[in-house]
Amino acid sequence: METKVLPVDGAPSVPLLVSTVIPASFRHGFTTRAGGVSVGPYQSLNLGGKWGDTPEHVAENRRRLLLASGARAMYAVSQVHGTRVVRVAVRDEPDAVKREEADGLCSDGAGVGLSVHVADCVPVLLADPRTGACAALHAGWRGTVAGIAGAGVAALVGGFGCRPSDLRIALGPCIGTCCFDVGPEVVAAFEEAWPKAHAAGIVLETTGFQPRVDLRQCLRLQFQVAGVLPEHIDASSDCTACDYRFYSFRHSGRLTGQMVGFIVSGSKYGL
Repeated sequence: METKVLPVDGAPSVPLLVSTVIPASFRHGFTTRAGGVSVGPYQSLNLGGKWGDTPEHVAENRRRLLLASGARAMYAVSQVHGTRVVRVAVRDEPDAVKREEADGLCSDGAGVGLSVHVADCVPVLLADPRTGACAALHAGWRGTVAGIAGAGVAALVGGFGCRPSDLRIALGPCIGTCCFDVGPEVVAAFEEAWPKAHAAGIVLETTGFQPRVDLRQCLRLQFQVAGVLPEHIDASSDCTACDYRFYSFRHSGRLTGQMVGFIVSGSKYGL
């Protein structure tokens, strides 16, 4: 992935991590801490309103992201660590979509911005250059185990006639194997969902420490099982828990903010 800085009229620029596998016709990116107005533990581009930041600061940060994205509107859902993917149309009201309990959004409406909020979980973006459809997924360990990757592919295939082999996938910054030590119940969940989790590099045993899980590796494999080509999957190597450029619930608990992964369907803009 590479860094782009998007200019925003009347406000400082917004730095984004962008993927080279997502076609330029889809405006997209993964935010960092930089580019906003929040202060203290939420500094500075906190886009989440759930952990105590000043609402006016969050609103301004979201305004800057919307302007930088070029979207007509930016949609999000109430994330619940599941696999439901909501279809969004151009005329849908953002507040109504926000009330939906889900962990993914999909659309082919021109200028529709789809976003997921994260602070260690994996933000996942899907794009189909043939149909113009796209999706954004929130993949924590529970959603990953439950099959959010396959659900995202199925939503695009069933809803817009996409072919899995055409899809481009970008996995954004998340907690890495350097920091994601887990208990036996998490290991058991991954082993049940993926019987060869150790051999596949999903569950990693460490000497003297708890086992660790590689969320991105599990998602890569799940997308490939769903028919996505390996060369069409891009993944950030950044760890949110040990890199202060990012917010991290594992590192800071509720005294932190949230980042966003977003993609704009049918975008006329190129990065």
